[in-house]
Amino acid sequence: MHLIKKQTWIHSAAVDGLGILAWPFIILVSIILFPHYFNEHADVSPIVWILIVMGVDVSHVYSTLFRTYLDPITYKKHRSFLLLVPLVVWIAGVIFYIFGSLLFWRILAYLAVYHFIRQQYGFLKIYMRTENKNDWLYTYTIYVMYAITSIPILIWHCSPDRIFVWFVKNDFISLNFEFMVPYFKLLLALIIGVYIVFEIVESYRRKYLNIPKNVLLLGTFISWYMGIVYFNSDLIFTLFNVVSHGIPYMVLIWIYGSKKSGDTATPHWYRLLFNWKGIVLYSMVLLVFAFIEEGLWDSLIWNEHQNYFAIFKDLPSINNSILLSIIIPLLSVPQISHYIIDGYIWKLKDDRYSWKKEVLDS
Repeated sequence: MHLIKKQTWIHSAAVDGLGILAWPFIILVSIILFPHYFNEHADVSPIVWILIVMGVDVSHVYSTLFRTYLDPITYKKHRSFLLLVPLVVWIAGVIFYIFGSLLFWRILAYLAVYHFIRQQYGFLKIYMRTENKNDWLYTYTIYVMYAITSIPILIWHCSPDRIFVWFVKNDFISLNFEFMVPYFKLLLALIIGVYIVFEIVESYRRKYLNIPKNVLLLGTFISWYMGIVYFNSDLIFTLFNVVSHGIPYMVLIWIYGSKKSGDTATPHWYRLLFNWKGIVLYSMVLLVFAFIEEGLWDSLIWNEHQNYFAIFKDLPSINNSILLSIIIPLLSVPQISHYIIDGYIWKLKDDRYSWKKEVLDS
């Protein structure tokens, strides 16, 4: 019986494995191998913040540019939408912030959670693209993905002892239903248990095991359950949350760009970025965007990492409530626009590139 047939990789086993699927496992192994370090460093240090939050989380937001605004063909086709989204996001952000800064951050936090969950759903759909959509196990697998991402979030809401936050303190609604936590854990175990049993049976019956799909599900469980429920550490949560989300997305954009760069209509600078030699340049461009954004945030709003943003030192720190209601939503525009545009752009049916049709429309 040949269970290991041709797999549904996006690029290849090596690129998908190392770039998209491996990160939750790498983080978990690091925690196991260096427990004393993680016990003594529960908080995110400034250098870790620079490497992880700015270097990965903020950087991955700007990788969307190469799929949209900096892609001449896509931008031309969807110019009105791409120009309208940032403007609407800013205006809506100002309105919400005027009603209360916590309301603004709370809406942003729940948008982020939805975006993170939907990214995992998107990868799952890619890796299940050759499976029968009318099969009940196909639908159930999607429910499993939603369960292993949303149930840890529900447990977080019911657990007032969590020492980490998504954006700011109290951005999540506190339910204080701690008695529900064991029931949520049991429900999650039952959902996963049913999936494991039937996936084994169906794999045996079909004589095919979908490796990337199952590795993605396991990695997502590790990232969300271990990062939110099992461990109570700001550092561990940040690593699982940011790295497991940001790096795979940047890799996906690079894969997409590398496929597109073979088209003669693609600009020369695009082809320079999206090949093996251009990976460093691609990463540096994203880091420059992230550095500028975080420099503005820190100098104008937070004033927490001024040593790292010396070139912004002459910018004034803003304390006026009216100015804050304008500037904070403005600085949030790239991130919120990323959430919205990312949910739209991968669903397009008119993409001219066969890779996109093969991988994302199937």
